[in-house]
Amino acid sequence: QLVTMAEARQRRGKKEGAPPRTNGAASDPPKSKYKMKSKEFPLVPLGAFFAAVFLVLGSVYRKFGPTMFFGHAAYDLSRTASEWRSFLDGYGEGGRGKTVLLIGGPHRGGTTILWKALTAHPEISGLGDTFRTGSDHSEGINIQDVYPRFGVGMEHLMKHNPKWQNEMTGVGRYALGDEKEVHLTEDDERVTPENMARIMNRFGSYWNLSTPVLTEKSPPTAVMSRFLQALYNLDPSGGGEGKRRSVTKFLFITRHPLANAYAQQDLLGGSQAGPSLETLLKNYVQMHKYLKSDMEVLENDPKIVRLEDFASDPNGELRAIYEWLGVDSSDDTVRWILEEGLGEKIRSEPNKKYQSMWCRSDGKDGTTDWWRYVTAEEYQKDVDELGLGYDMKGWCRGGSAGTKTEKKAK
Repeated sequence: QLVTMAEARQRRGKKEGAPPRTNGAASDPPKSKYKMKSKEFPLVPLGAFFAAVFLVLGSVYRKFGPTMFFGHAAYDLSRTASEWRSFLDGYGEGGRGKTVLLIGGPHRGGTTILWKALTAHPEISGLGDTFRTGSDHSEGINIQDVYPRFGVGMEHLMKHNPKWQNEMTGVGRYALGDEKEVHLTEDDERVTPENMARIMNRFGSYWNLSTPVLTEKSPPTAVMSRFLQALYNLDPSGGGEGKRRSVTKFLFITRHPLANAYAQQDLLGGSQAGPSLETLLKNYVQMHKYLKSDMEVLENDPKIVRLEDFASDPNGELRAIYEWLGVDSSDDTVRWILEEGLGEKIRSEPNKKYQSMWCRSDGKDGTTDWWRYVTAEEYQKDVDELGLGYDMKGWCRGGSAGTKTEKKAK
């Protein structure tokens, strides 16, 4: 059978997979594989974007835990002020009266290492680590909403914004703000049963309520101790503060003023980014002036320890504090806490780096030495009047601790 040329071409096209021709009209060309890829291409950066988001959220979660997503209020307890007062008086978990230990002092003054050492004790409960609380260094002030927050959050983020630096009362400058805003006392209008229950319901969800000592640590406690004493000891029945046993004890830790100022500059991004050394020293002095005046009003024998004493003799300092709190202060307990429970070593010379920074000379003309002399001379009088026992003028001639007396803890 004869096959025409047209039929041959048609048969050959079918074998090779070519599209058949219809009535002489050209068929539509096959869709380009490159066009298909171009339509799918946006999915690649979209997937990368979501992967980056999940990585960021994952890293945030690993550090700050679920409270970063759900908020602290989601974990609040729901007791009334009367129920909390009864609990603190000894009619709740643990079957004995509680002590609320409040720790304060200058930022970078040693509050965190002291708090870690104390809460390693089995009879003392803290709020937990950063993952549990969602707060850097587990500072209670940053997870509550009853009183002002002077913390290490926005100050660090906004350190390059001069407008914010001038307006903020944060790290290294908060004590220099308006006294009625930063020096809180028992006369504050926020001392109410509602706020007492609010703060206890917030912190109570993080404490182990069966322990006899419940601890909260925030550096600005140093300027609001009288307010906190009134708040925690409030009698919802109307009997007034002082009618019942005081449940609060205050422990403050301080540090050589120059070492503390340099450490705060490190925290805030260096001398060019944060407050000047002069501002930091003024803040240090004013904070301690408030603290000294408040110590006369605080009950239950409030104490001040120096970081330098704590670092050089942690065994002795911890034992004395445990005895003061009425918990086990045996040698075995203290040894276990320092060797295992704490989980880190306490540096014996925490000021050494900053002493070197202060004592070095930048030039042969003596300019830096003269500035150092004038600064030390100016603030030495204030430090002496505060009774802290620090040597500013002679710091370069002595050890890194910079103390003039053996111990100045009350």
